[in-house]
Amino acid sequence: MKNLRAVTKGILNRVEELSGKSIQFVRDENLPLLATLQIARNGAEFHVLRYQPSNDPLDYLIAYQAGFLLRMLENPPTHRFDFAPSPEAGKWVEPLVAAGQPLDAPDRQMLPEFSKIVAQWALMNLRSFPVGMRIDQWIASECQELLELQASSISLQQQQNVDLLAFRKGKLTIPTTLMGSIAAYALFADRLTGQGTYAIPYGAAGVLSYGEQLLKLWETVPSGAQHDCELVDQWAEAQGLSGWYTWIPYRP
Repeated sequence: MKNLRAVTKGILNRVEELSGKSIQFVRDENLPLLATLQIARNGAEFHVLRYQPSNDPLDYLIAYQAGFLLRMLENPPTHRFDFAPSPEAGKWVEPLVAAGQPLDAPDRQMLPEFSKIVAQWALMNLRSFPVGMRIDQWIASECQELLELQASSISLQQQQNVDLLAFRKGKLTIPTTLMGSIAAYALFADRLTGQGTYAIPYGAAGVLSYGEQLLKLWETVPSGAQHDCELVDQWAEAQGLSGWYTWIPYRP
């Protein structure tokens, strides 16, 4: 990819040095996320970073996604793990979604599929936000050239997250206990960027305390990459998600 900043090129060089493979970039207009990195496996020649079309430079998104791979590769091979969500997680979400309200026939019919989507979303947040906050802290500290792009991307992510407070299908809504990850990220983003307003909607919705609990755990667990699985596990326990996923040894 052309016109990358020196700091971004340095990160890509580090990826290639540690993994022995470079990153290939793929524009994907249908991607639901801003960007995602597929790690090279089973003899693949490249890691693949897919990204949404944007007029903004991609340096921050590249650094952020590469950060997950770099943190894993910082560990010795015997301590590298993949996060594997349980296919049963949707069934475990169903009673949380249905709790405390009478559901009519259409809502009951939508409940299994809605719960499956919520479970996938909650587990994606569990895997990405606590470690992603470590990466954002690293970028803010070590990659000063990317601060403006980081702030812009965080603002966009916050806009998308806050919309979920009002997300519903019929009477079905996301359980408040599962809002903790995005509330914690809003608190973190306020502190990192000095914005001061990202967490306000979560306070108004009555879910900020869940985020405060997770952020406190984030601050307590040591920040080294060797503690990333522990960090995720502690967030899972706090949200009632323990047993909804497994760690499996990473195989390149």
